[in-house]
Amino acid sequence: MERAFIAGVNFSGRSGMLRASLQREPGRTFFVGPYAEAALSGLSSTVTDEIAIYARRPEDGAFAPLDWAALAARKPATLSGGEQVLLALHCFSRSEYRRIRIDTALEQLDTNDRATALTYLGAEAHGSGHERDRLSTEARFGVILIDNRLTSLPQDWERCQANGNATGHAVDFAGIVAALRPRDAPSITIENLRFSYKSGRPIFHDVALSLEPRTAYRLVGPNGAGKTTLFKLLVGVLKPTRGIIRLDDAVCAPWRSGNRVFALATQNPDHQWCGATLAEDLARRCRALAAADITAPAQGLLASLAVRLGAATGDQLLYELPLAARKRLSWLWPISGAMPWLMLDEPTIGQDNETRAGLATIVARLCELGHGVVLVTHDDDFAARLPHRTLRIEDQTIREP
Repeated sequence: MERAFIAGVNFSGRSGMLRASLQREPGRTFFVGPYAEAALSGLSSTVTDEIAIYARRPEDGAFAPLDWAALAARKPATLSGGEQVLLALHCFSRSEYRRIRIDTALEQLDTNDRATALTYLGAEAHGSGHERDRLSTEARFGVILIDNRLTSLPQDWERCQANGNATGHAVDFAGIVAALRPRDAPSITIENLRFSYKSGRPIFHDVALSLEPRTAYRLVGPNGAGKTTLFKLLVGVLKPTRGIIRLDDAVCAPWRSGNRVFALATQNPDHQWCGATLAEDLARRCRALAAADITAPAQGLLASLAVRLGAATGDQLLYELPLAARKRLSWLWPISGAMPWLMLDEPTIGQDNETRAGLATIVARLCELGHGVVLVTHDDDFAARLPHRTLRIEDQTIREP
């Protein structure tokens, strides 16, 4: 069975090489793309039903880093992005498929789950040589993998280099940094925050938290701990069971009065567009701000930032762009200064090393200009490039380590 890693930068043809391998064995290979929801069937109402669709092999020896019994009644669509990746890998391990192709999906996993997944796939290059040999010998399925954060592999893996033209969708990071505008972000105080989903699963209990402007905060915690849930509470998509949010000294209830503070870039960029083209998306956002009596960023600034993020024209259909390019354009609204606080959910998924370094420079500069930033990232290398404070979510609370 083949075991290959496709190396290269964004837009060099890596995904094309992986798709070509799928076409050689149509219908016989399990594929997990950048967002694992597309790897799931879409036919099941619970995690148990999803697993049952694929289960052709016994649970003994299956890939199971999570307690699937505890998640049995959950809807797959309500799982976090990382949990969906783990569920897709578990379904593969129970299935009759003997080949798997993975395009940057492992970048969504926390450190422990990522190491467990790499070991299961036989791609973990750490540990003793004996352990690596054992994993290779026991391998019963083929793997082809794309991953921007993987730096070393076992010797029995083939390294395939993608050398296509990578000049398209180039980002002018220096130009973006020069164009950024100052904002006076308010401080944010959270008091006695509680939240549980309708299933009864408690997420937060009496959380007390203060977020200061000119600072980047990194939320960490295992997949499914509640990082994205906190984002949804702060922008008003979810309503807390109880608790108070203050902006400076004023009480704020975004679930009732709307979000006036956070510009959000979602984990999957396709979840945030409100137009078929970038121009339509930005026009709708600006109209929404005007209706709420909020001053939108200048059209010239938005246009210049879009070009510097690699958009050739605002009339380009968003869904015709490569996913990595759409991910970069998802940063436009937050970095434009539309809101004083940026909220970035796994902003570096699918991005090569140069792009991740450039984004870190942008975020650091925004903090210097008075913005505040809250981000979720499992990318330790990206976080190390950026001055930040860490907030850990565990045991239904949030605290600094």
